Amino acid sequence: MKPISAESIKNHCISISKTKQAHALLLRTHLFFNNRFTSKLINFLAISESGSLSYARKIFSQIHDPDSYIWNTLIRGYSRSHNPHEALSFYQFMLVSGFRPDNYTYPFVFGASGRLQQLDMGRRFHSEVLRNGFGSDLFVVNSLIQFYGNCGSINCACKVFDGSTIRDVVTWNMMINAYVVNRFYRKSFDLFEDMMDLEDIKPDDITIISLVSACTQLDDLDSGDLLCCYSKELGLDRNLNVCNAILDMYCKCGDLETATLVFDSMEERDVLSYTSMLSGLANSGYYQESLALFRKMQSEKIQPDEIMLVNVLSACAQTGALDQGNYIHLLIDRFKINCDIVLGTALVDMYAKCGALHLALQVFEKMRTRNIFTWNAMIGGLAMHGHGKEAIILFDQMKSSKVVMPDDVTFIALLCACSHAGMVNEGLEIFKTMKESFQIEPRIEHYGCVVDLLCRARLVEDALAFLESMPLKANSVLWATLLGACRTGGHFELAERVGKRLIELEPDSGGRYVMLSILYAGKNQWENALGLRKQMKNKGIEKTPGCSWIEFNGQIHQFVAADRSHAQTEDIYTMLEEITQRVHFDGVDEAIIERE
Repeated sequence: MKPISAESIKNHCISISKTKQAHALLLRTHLFFNNRFTSKLINFLAISESGSLSYARKIFSQIHDPDSYIWNTLIRGYSRSHNPHEALSFYQFMLVSGFRPDNYTYPFVFGASGRLQQLDMGRRFHSEVLRNGFGSDLFVVNSLIQFYGNCGSINCACKVFDGSTIRDVVTWNMMINAYVVNRFYRKSFDLFEDMMDLEDIKPDDITIISLVSACTQLDDLDSGDLLCCYSKELGLDRNLNVCNAILDMYCKCGDLETATLVFDSMEERDVLSYTSMLSGLANSGYYQESLALFRKMQSEKIQPDEIMLVNVLSACAQTGALDQGNYIHLLIDRFKINCDIVLGTALVDMYAKCGALHLALQVFEKMRTRNIFTWNAMIGGLAMHGHGKEAIILFDQMKSSKVVMPDDVTFIALLCACSHAGMVNEGLEIFKTMKESFQIEPRIEHYGCVVDLLCRARLVEDALAFLESMPLKANSVLWATLLGACRTGGHFELAERVGKRLIELEPDSGGRYVMLSILYAGKNQWENALGLRKQMKNKGIEKTPGCSWIEFNGQIHQFVAADRSHAQTEDIYTMLEEITQRVHFDGVDEAIIERE
């Protein structure tokens, strides 16, 4: 039989079942009470993600004389667990058992205290460190700086840093990160400059990642560009974590051109790389491009996570890509991705915006927990599709649950629901209730919803009176809503007055000129209509081209006015010509057919 070594036990412990085999072997060979062997079992069980702290504790309870390594390993495991309180309790148990902490013990204790935000507890341990003579130990100093930084006590972190006679790159990184975490971004760059003056210590990947994070928060692309160049000088441009941080910075700062260059130049990409690029595209309105990137990621066999899928579902919702949204839902089930409250809400929002209300309700009903965003997504979905009564019923269920309180967005959705369903009295009552019963001060959006509610019901005079009595100054959107109602209801004089007011509010908006021009054309006042078009031309104002898209056989087709980039352009324009001729032959005035 091959001799048993501590190294072989360590290599064997790669799963719970394998560790049990090693445990049994040590018991059979009477090596279990040899700490050199048993520590390998505890090391895997306490520290590995696939380990078991409860199993480690059972083994520990059977050891007659555990050494400091075993004590520290369990404290380390508890400090990183879901319940870091256990690390502090186990530390106290160690003291009661007569064992003295060493320089390896305190970093784990400070780590647990920092996660718990226990500043007073950490200060007590700091005193112990000084009494026990570990105040100049490098590992302890680094953990102290991190602890004070995590607890927001930046002054204490600075005192430890300044008072330390020995520092390595980790020390500098801890202090820089403490500044970044506590939003002292400029100070982090000042410290970085001091670090650059040193001959024996050079920044590493952790340094760059922390500073790039500061650039993201500051929206400072100039400093970000310098860090990007510096990472190349250091040879860190091939480090995946550094590249991901830089890519994320460019995406969040809106520089998609540079972000694309960084993304394309990356030798290796993971789900974080794709998530940053995809969310950057989606947040800038490039929804189709983000969905195409998701398909590319799948071709590279990279498994998506819940954060990635939330971004993809958002793009599906914005483009009405129901088939692709359905496919994402299947992926969640196939890969057994944790469908938490955020991902569940994204599914509800996607199905609602894509018109599949029955699927949105299915997901909504299956969710065990819901937050205000979940309720708002479902109420808003019912609202946009004209299900006013159902939206109000769901709102009543939300109130009855007494778990989630409505917010200002909830009332925007409710007012829209009433507006689309023609429920004027209910809408006015809801507007009144939001302030009186829920102490929510109406924003301009709420007033806009009420104006839209009255205008859709053709209560133009009531809408005008409400608009003029508002405590907030009406914006162009509200006046435009009233103009549309005036045109529909035949209130020409009022519409003309409102149209001129709109142009005064937004003299550079082409859409406002076009609205008034169409009003004049409808009254056959061609001279006034052409005069407005001439004003637009003289001022160099162009109407923003309309854009629409449709999903067909799982593919999104986008159309922009006057665009001929689509593969079937000739067929499309031939069909439009045929439709125009049919309309003309049916006796419709050509003047109202505006072709761009």
